[in-house]
Amino acid sequence: MLTAAVRTFERIAIGDSIPSLVKWGKRVPTALADRLQRQAFREVVLYTARRQPFFARRLRERGIDPSRVRTPADLGDVYTSAEDLLRWPAEDFLCRAPQAVFESTGTSGAPKRVYFGYDELEASARHEAAALYQNGVRPGDRVVCAFDGGYWISSWVTFRACQQIGVFCSAIGKPHPRELYQRLAVYRYNVIIADPTWLVSLSEIAAARGTVPVKLIMAAGDRMSGVYRDYVQKVWNSPVVLGYGSTEAGGGVGMECRARCGYHLDEFNFLFEIVEPDGDGYGELVMTTLARRTQPLIRYRMRDVTRWIEGRCACGVRLRRIAPIKGRRDEMVVMGAGNLHPEMFERILHGVEGIADHWQVAVRQEGVRDILEFRLEPTDGIRLPAVQEAVFRNLENLYPEVWANHQCGMYRLEFRLLAPGTLEQGRKPRRLVDERQG
Repeated sequence: MLTAAVRTFERIAIGDSIPSLVKWGKRVPTALADRLQRQAFREVVLYTARRQPFFARRLRERGIDPSRVRTPADLGDVYTSAEDLLRWPAEDFLCRAPQAVFESTGTSGAPKRVYFGYDELEASARHEAAALYQNGVRPGDRVVCAFDGGYWISSWVTFRACQQIGVFCSAIGKPHPRELYQRLAVYRYNVIIADPTWLVSLSEIAAARGTVPVKLIMAAGDRMSGVYRDYVQKVWNSPVVLGYGSTEAGGGVGMECRARCGYHLDEFNFLFEIVEPDGDGYGELVMTTLARRTQPLIRYRMRDVTRWIEGRCACGVRLRRIAPIKGRRDEMVVMGAGNLHPEMFERILHGVEGIADHWQVAVRQEGVRDILEFRLEPTDGIRLPAVQEAVFRNLENLYPEVWANHQCGMYRLEFRLLAPGTLEQGRKPRRLVDERQG
């Protein structure tokens, strides 16, 4: 993992225990952390250039000498993307014999396959363990993890993280929430880890039948709106912290602390960039895997849009933070209303009575006019005019510039009511779609 110097430094300065790693995250001098990262970046670039056909080919095409690369900027426009992982065979990315493979969810196309060594999975688990420990998980707690199993990575890494802390853990896959609810008291679980929508379903059951004492809930896998978080916290009387990661990253790359002011990033195993930022600092998150040697990813475009959070967190951890994910770059739609992200419509539809949680907003085109179409599933016999009125009111109050563009005739708003269940699309439904041609 990392360079020999970094390994030696970590063993001597940090030690093997999870509490010592957490303490180091609060004490590490920024200059030292930056120097270790730069060293690790140079080594992984040289290693990957020698062993990975894909990266070596990209460097040759651009005439870049890997021995002269010191920072990401020295690589110019050399990136790795999800499309690259899908286009090229696995052998183009492997640098040594793999010991495990996991897949992305594949909800927007074919799944991406990412390979690991056991040591790399242990490293991912070590830093997830530190994040859980920082949030108060201790030996004696009982954790239940309801992330999907099978070819998805999250449950495996969380289970190993709990083992490193020394806490009881059940990694149960993703059963129907009522199956876990029936066992909460039996196994005395007091920490719940799952994806947001599944947690909402579990909380609805608990709200009707009663809760058990829970000290912490961690949610990851999908974006969790403030509405969902507030509801889950209220039902369980427990804080909800959010994690952020991906299969390509090997699980989590960041997690909130109890201050809940952005994700603390795992800068021991990754180097992060935010590229092509806008005037507010929002750009695409890019990661380089510093500690991976099976399938290292150099400047992998995460497609998630975020920005840096400046200053030191109240929890004392010095690792850099990013803001909550604003949206995915491939989900951003530019049209007559402006630059649109799915989170906008989560806010616009919040509090609108008579519609189900499954909804979609589509951008269509008729002639030369853009159309913003709300596709909604009604409940309780609600009538369309009442829904339209509520959406218009929220749009005008929350996004006056977008509303002003509508008033100026730059796009048209339309609504379509669908039969219940029409928009259920698995684990990660597309909230915002662009159906214009050309």
